[in-house]
Amino acid sequence: MKIRFSAWEILSRAMVTYFLFASQAFAQHGELKTYAFKQQGYQRQFILYSPRGFEGPQVSLPLVVVLHGGGGTARQMIRLSRSRWNELADEHGFLVVYPNAVDKIWDFGKGAISEALSQRVNDLEYFKSVIARVQSLKNVDSDRIFATGISRGGQASYYLACNLPSKIRAIMPVAMPLPTYLVDECQNGPPIGIAIMNGTEDQQVPYNGGTIVVLGKPRDKVLSTSRTLEIWTRQNRCGGLAFKEERDRVAKDRTSVSIRQWNCDAAPVWLFQINGGGHTWPSGRQYLPVRLVGRTSREVDAAEEGWRFLSQF
Repeated sequence: MKIRFSAWEILSRAMVTYFLFASQAFAQHGELKTYAFKQQGYQRQFILYSPRGFEGPQVSLPLVVVLHGGGGTARQMIRLSRSRWNELADEHGFLVVYPNAVDKIWDFGKGAISEALSQRVNDLEYFKSVIARVQSLKNVDSDRIFATGISRGGQASYYLACNLPSKIRAIMPVAMPLPTYLVDECQNGPPIGIAIMNGTEDQQVPYNGGTIVVLGKPRDKVLSTSRTLEIWTRQNRCGGLAFKEERDRVAKDRTSVSIRQWNCDAAPVWLFQINGGGHTWPSGRQYLPVRLVGRTSREVDAAEEGWRFLSQF
């Protein structure tokens, strides 16, 4: 028996559905707030995004630390990723913090870029302070603190994972294999979850390893993406591949993605090889011309795939 509705009934039902979803979307629109504190004589800042609708003394939320690249800022990182981390936080219930570097460059205490800085800061202590301050402001699940970032922000995610393994559960570096100056501490550390998202046509950070070159100037050296994966598949006690997929759905972006996931006993290891991709954030803004930074892939959304990886913890 078919049930028939009048045009008015159909319109009424549609309006109810619209207002229901609209009110939910409004209720879940979170708060973006800047916090400041003094450290080592510097006025340091970070931006915190808190989703609404997930508060409560019994509710502890995961925290994702999203790190901007060299020459960038926290707000530029939000724009680069098209606020996608904030939207996902609204959907799934987690906190997002965007740290800010002094003079737009992270200082890791070693490496060619850090050693050339005229003003030195201890960014490891800064990152510790940011996490501690977010924990003092919000109910954070201390077992689910993650880090991601692009370019030097990707280096910062490795830096956090290998220097604060008791705090950071998993990372997703974008446009960055492991820097050589971090190899010793990373390969001797405990297992940690990692998803790597690198472009094969990155003109600044070579996919196959070598010297980072920015505007014709040599910077630090990095391992190849495959060598970086070797370190983590060994650390995380991984066997063969558990999953692989070739994705090429958007013809006009002139990229494709090879997705690989390994069978691991200790912590998962994933790879998103962006074939034809440049020094860019997948599905983010094309922040500079293709001739300077390469193509931005639309085959995957870096934040969306990042949360899919991180949410398994």
